[in-house]
Amino acid sequence: MHVTIAPASTRTAAAVIRSLLAEAPDSVDIHALYRNLARVPKEFADKPNFHALQGDVADPTTLDFTGSDAVLAITPPTFEGGDIVKQAEILSKNVKDAIEAAGSVKRLVLLSSIGAQLREGVGEIKTNNAAERVLATTNVPSITFVRCAYFMENWTMGMDTLKAPEPFFFSTITPLDWKVPMVAVADIGSTLAAELLKEEPAPSKPHVYELHGPRRYTPLDVQAAFSKAVGKQVAVKPVEKSELHSFYSQVFPPEIVGEWVEMSTSFLEGGVMAADKVDYSNVNVVNGRTELDEALGKAYAQAA
Repeated sequence: MHVTIAPASTRTAAAVIRSLLAEAPDSVDIHALYRNLARVPKEFADKPNFHALQGDVADPTTLDFTGSDAVLAITPPTFEGGDIVKQAEILSKNVKDAIEAAGSVKRLVLLSSIGAQLREGVGEIKTNNAAERVLATTNVPSITFVRCAYFMENWTMGMDTLKAPEPFFFSTITPLDWKVPMVAVADIGSTLAAELLKEEPAPSKPHVYELHGPRRYTPLDVQAAFSKAVGKQVAVKPVEKSELHSFYSQVFPPEIVGEWVEMSTSFLEGGVMAADKVDYSNVNVVNGRTELDEALGKAYAQAA
């Protein structure tokens, strides 16, 4: 079996590859596309069934999926401004065209996001909606969209503040007792790997489900998990809705700040994806096994 990851440079892609190498038979060849081959993790490079290839989903001339049985598509985040939906459509079409040109692909799996069913009001998540719309029409027997919840490891982006003499972290989720679906990257990796290795077609085309953790969590749960990992009390500094624009302006180019603000507010109280608005009895949800304290504890230990 021949599995292709496009692109392979994200942490979720690395988690998928890690799961494939651990769980799949040695007969499964993994072809991973990197724009820069210097980014290939050393832990993968010496595995005989792992093959790093130079490829860029933004450049269709570099995409050759010949011989691939299954393809994992990941829509790269956009940090450069411009029309993010149009960019996502172009990248997705490049992947779609390469899959159809190969003629061998039986299964397409897309890493997507909760909220991807919405075309408006969800900020950066609109890129996942665009990817789903384009890839849903791919001429392959089986298509699966895995809409992942908020990544637990997103909380580790401010690792420097956790290592301060008086450790703290910022929370763009408010109020601090607001519950949000979250999922560990390790669970994303194992779930997507399992989808790629399935032999039977998906039950529908496309087959869509959400991937959550064992339960919903609050920023206060994050605080408790970090305090446990650090070994002393960690403070949490809330970023209120009215402060989000200035907060993200310190991180992102001005052209995309609004998208990140809209995405952040979309799952807060009153937002279009707010957990209290969603009737989960009508949503196909799969739950991962990794608890928040385990995911954050491991992430902190690796960064220490």
